[in-house]
Amino acid sequence: MHKLRPVLLLGIISVLLSAIGHAVFLYQWSRGHFMVGINDGLSQMMPFKHLLFEQYTRGEFFYSFDFGLGAGTFSELSYYFSTSIVFLVSVVIVSILKAINIVQTTDVLFWANAAVFISIIRLAAILFITTRLFMYMKISKPAALLGASLYGISGMYFRHVTYWEFFADAFLWLPILLFGVEKIFREQKPGWFLAAVAVSMIDNFYFAYINFLLTTLYILFRLFIPLQSDEQDRKKAFMSFVIAGLIGAGISAISFIPAVYAYLNNHRPAFQQEIPWVDVTDNILFDSRFIVLPAIFILLLFCFFLYRNKTFRLFALLGIAGIIMHHSPLVGSAFNGFSAPQYRWEYFLSLVIGGAVAAAFDQLPKFTVRRLLVASVFAVFCFALYASWDEDFAIDSQASLFAIGSLLLTVLLLFLYARFKKTVFKGLLMVFLFAWALLFVNLYQLEKILEDGDIAQVNEELITGAEYDDPEIEELLELIHAKETGGPYRIEWMEGVRNNTPIVQDFQGLSAYSSILNKNLLFFYLYDLEIDMERESVSRYATLGNRANLYSMLQGKYLIRPNGDHDIPFGFTEIHTSENYTVYENEYVLPFARSTSAVYQEQQLAEMPVIMREQAMLEGIVLDQAQDGESLAPSDDITVGYEIAEVNSNYDGSLLEVTDRLGGLTLNLDTPVEDNADLFVSFHLESMAADEGFALQVNGYETTRKSNQSVYKTFVDDLTIRVPADGQIDILLPEGTYELSGIDLYSEDYGNLLEQAEKPDRSSDLLIDGSKVSLDYDNAENDEYLKLSMPYEQGWRAYVNGQETEVLKADYGFVALPLEAGNNNISLIYRPPFYKLSLIISVLSAILGLLFIFYRRRA
Repeated sequence: MHKLRPVLLLGIISVLLSAIGHAVFLYQWSRGHFMVGINDGLSQMMPFKHLLFEQYTRGEFFYSFDFGLGAGTFSELSYYFSTSIVFLVSVVIVSILKAINIVQTTDVLFWANAAVFISIIRLAAILFITTRLFMYMKISKPAALLGASLYGISGMYFRHVTYWEFFADAFLWLPILLFGVEKIFREQKPGWFLAAVAVSMIDNFYFAYINFLLTTLYILFRLFIPLQSDEQDRKKAFMSFVIAGLIGAGISAISFIPAVYAYLNNHRPAFQQEIPWVDVTDNILFDSRFIVLPAIFILLLFCFFLYRNKTFRLFALLGIAGIIMHHSPLVGSAFNGFSAPQYRWEYFLSLVIGGAVAAAFDQLPKFTVRRLLVASVFAVFCFALYASWDEDFAIDSQASLFAIGSLLLTVLLLFLYARFKKTVFKGLLMVFLFAWALLFVNLYQLEKILEDGDIAQVNEELITGAEYDDPEIEELLELIHAKETGGPYRIEWMEGVRNNTPIVQDFQGLSAYSSILNKNLLFFYLYDLEIDMERESVSRYATLGNRANLYSMLQGKYLIRPNGDHDIPFGFTEIHTSENYTVYENEYVLPFARSTSAVYQEQQLAEMPVIMREQAMLEGIVLDQAQDGESLAPSDDITVGYEIAEVNSNYDGSLLEVTDRLGGLTLNLDTPVEDNADLFVSFHLESMAADEGFALQVNGYETTRKSNQSVYKTFVDDLTIRVPADGQIDILLPEGTYELSGIDLYSEDYGNLLEQAEKPDRSSDLLIDGSKVSLDYDNAENDEYLKLSMPYEQGWRAYVNGQETEVLKADYGFVALPLEAGNNNISLIYRPPFYKLSLIISVLSAILGLLFIFYRRRA
């Protein structure tokens, strides 16, 4: 019991410090405002928590048809929360609270309310763990807690936890990894390191990568800076890291392998901008969004006598390395998988700063006035240098006054202690540093997050209002659900640019937003069918571009559109109107399961118009590796002739110069098309302006394109736009210069769609339950293949009449199965890719890890 008291006291102090660090957000919460980012926080973090909690508490861990068109959530959401240990613990606790009726609902609003309290607990754990790490490194308890506070109670923690909550979990695992490193060096015990590697890789593959790079850097410095005389020699230590690391990685296989598969099965255009080696524009001494270095750390770096202390030397040199790395976008790119530079790893800099300050605090008796004056001169020079580099520096700004004031107070308190050697001044310095950390982080929350990040707008009114979870839309959704009696159906509705609206409002939609998505679906949208999403952006798909054939094939049965929107796809009729919105129903929805023997090859269709690919999907099946295929040639009657007229522009056949506020081209049709037909205009379009996005109008249809400098640009510039039948097509752009080429115009009368819609649905007993799908299909026509409107992913296993059969990728991104004659009893089950192999590796590695630890203890 006596040994538990210090541990319990440290836990209580950690919770108190964490709560004070969250003072601004606790106050905001009391006023109905939340610690959630207005963009990704509301568009991704909260919806994914809601989705996964509902899945996990139903016993479904692997797949959801509620995420976009359907996705393996265990794999694709591993970047977010599906394997996050903090989230899994939250699920258990919330489930218990819900079972005893303390928690009533677990919707998005609930998770927004809970965010600040989960963060307080997480930060308290970070403070506790990091304090124990520094104490293990022979730093006194008060100094260790101070160092831990400079690490955890930092701007980057609150930036991470507010905008991308799962980022903050990395703060937990880094000190545990370093503790494992120290256990190997000091005691030759690999168990902690092995466990830390396993936990890191299970929790989040992306931050495991970052933390392993940081841990490797720490190990490299430790190999040349021994902290005690009896440490394990370098060769043996290196072998311990390799063996323990590999075993830990093996234990994580059940989570890590499916996560890496999802990452590799994602599609994101390569970052094409030049990445400089050096960029010193971020002012990390005064006003950085990412990290502001404490004045005491800058001062201590120039206390050269402190470098005789090996612990200080280690952390100080790592801090200097971290500062250099921070000013290199190339390093930021390396930590982001050699993509766009990102400032996501700098919590390591906070950790080594905390370690350096903590180690130095125990060396305060060695300070003299002379030593302090020398260090102060260098520190002032550094502050002046950063001020001169910063074009926006203002001496009278809050950030500048705070930084300069903290430097002056630190020097004053150190001077008083060095001059008089009174314990009271040492105590005052420690109190000041704790106060500085707490005050700075709350000011950071006010200025950088609430104001600059617009987080002050995130409140209950927003989350339950017309801009997020519109009550009027909820009523329309209830009307649709009440109308349906069975069978799958999808609704096209999205609030603004929030592609995960279907998760928030609990319906199956046609949109998704995630850093990791099924590559087959992204290629289907971007390249194979050229579906315009009304907004160019990576990591998303949305709408079906008003293309009736696609709605019908993918069970897109309902549209919700603002009143007055007349650009409605063919086959949709109005069924209900509310104050602001109208609901339309598709009369020609095709069955979830359709059979065919007409086979087309992707390669055969590659050079054909997009509309012909739609026709091939309607009439038959498109396979990527078909040996023989049906002959499909473009029909002359779908090609529409036209003449070009310039509108406020000059056009030479490839280069378009718009000379007025709005201009472009008018395509005047040679012959009119039928009134109930649609026109499809295809072209290649690029802006010659490097740093400006633009809007494109094609008749009444509008879409936007990203700047060439945007990290969210797809660089997919071949577009196909559907518009209702008209005598002319107007392609309008804002003033500027564009490459516009390859203009083709086609018509679609939907004869094939009407023909397919008349065919009977031969499936029965369809059951879709998460990762399980089953149905009976009467193959009366003895067709060869059955197509299912579910995205293709490696991980699906299929059985036809009890026999396992091959799962084919068909129609560019969907599932198909070989059929047998007569009745077919079909079942499919999804497990993450390489699930069994991963499970076997994890179990064997866990056994091997226990044996390895036991052997090392006996050695």
